[in-house]
Amino acid sequence: MLEVSSKEARELVCHTCGFVNMIGEKYCSECGAPLNLETPPPARPIYPLPDEPEPELAAPPPKPPVAPPKLSERTLNCRYCGSKNALGSKYCFECGAPLVSHTNPNHNVQKTASAVRSRQNYRPQEEETEGPAPLPPNTILQGRYQITKRIGQGGMGAIYLADDLRFSQRVAVVKEMLDHFTDPDQRRIATNNFDREAEMLANLKHQGIPEVYDRFTEGNRHYLVMEYVNGDDLEQRMMNQDNEPFDEKDVIDWAVQICEILHYLHKQNPPIVYRDMKPANLILNEEGRIYVVDFGIARHFNPTKKGTMIGTQGYAPPEQYRGQVEPRSDLYALAATMHHLLSGRDPQAEAPFTFPSVRELNPRVSAQLEKIISRCLNMEPEGRYRDTMDLSEAFKKVGRRNSANSGPIQGTVPIQSRGISTALMKLGFSHKLFSVEWLLRINIVLLVMIVVLLVVLLAKN
Repeated sequence: MLEVSSKEARELVCHTCGFVNMIGEKYCSECGAPLNLETPPPARPIYPLPDEPEPELAAPPPKPPVAPPKLSERTLNCRYCGSKNALGSKYCFECGAPLVSHTNPNHNVQKTASAVRSRQNYRPQEEETEGPAPLPPNTILQGRYQITKRIGQGGMGAIYLADDLRFSQRVAVVKEMLDHFTDPDQRRIATNNFDREAEMLANLKHQGIPEVYDRFTEGNRHYLVMEYVNGDDLEQRMMNQDNEPFDEKDVIDWAVQICEILHYLHKQNPPIVYRDMKPANLILNEEGRIYVVDFGIARHFNPTKKGTMIGTQGYAPPEQYRGQVEPRSDLYALAATMHHLLSGRDPQAEAPFTFPSVRELNPRVSAQLEKIISRCLNMEPEGRYRDTMDLSEAFKKVGRRNSANSGPIQGTVPIQSRGISTALMKLGFSHKLFSVEWLLRINIVLLVMIVVLLVVLLAKN
């Protein structure tokens, strides 16, 4: 991006819309596109460069730069992260949230095509690099784990399948995390934090959380060994069906399972807030069981990432940008995930915190489920459900109502497997005319007639 600066500030020109932003802003104030820049060089007067290099001793007189908005003029506060923005800005420069009315948070948002394109193509900087050279097959780590296949690669490391040589039938997942620390003290602190969090994860025992078997460090490579889950994540499954929405019944079943996992995490002492719920972190196995994976442990080895906030833009709630997560933050992310699964609309490609009615995108979704999702997407934690158990019960009620509406009529008996009454129904009688009580009486009468007939036949013989 083109840089222009004066003694007080420098500016960035957004590649997607051409708007001039201040250095240090993360999102374009006009179109919301990410301003993905490397760390700027030390501040010094920079002038528009001519086609030929400037002489060292005689710099040309500077052209008056475009005056940036003064700090005192930044009077438009973002209600999500608290940053002060210049009047007239459409998106927050810090978190990318739309700067809209508090009373109509989803209205009057000018979502530009350039911002959508940029968000679709944008990935965090640590994921854009190719990462370290992968381990070759048959590499043995710690004299125990034999690498068989690489199943994932990112800027922080790779994910492998490995055979556990101590247990012949065990296949494990080995997550590799590479650090780039040059300061030994930083590496030591990060490694200690990694060991402590790995131990915490190893103590979690729930059927929806892959078990942690081991952790170790070799040089600047750190490894976490976990249970292998044979299945695909929901993001991949959605891609396989061309982003077509999933059936409501399936999504409710998955949501109930996720609520059980979150309830287990939230009742730990202290509570564990997952903070990164999204389809890519939910694996569905062949038996229909959902697993929650990736607890963000690799963040300890990224020295360039400010803070400890983890999460994914589009799914993360407003308070997470302020570092104020709590258990109800996971309810927002779960609702954002369900909205994606039911509508096919990826929130990462849209302005943050903007969720249109899911029934407008998919009319097959029930009004009851839409109401639950909308409540969980409330901007304030107090407006959501109290906890995961309340939310789970709400999902179960919708599931029972849907099953009742699609099942047999209440108070009647299905035509299948009802003995002698089936013959009467086949004669043209509607099964609606046969309540349980009347069918029982008819069966008794017919049985009595059969017994009498048998007695008569035996007496004649």
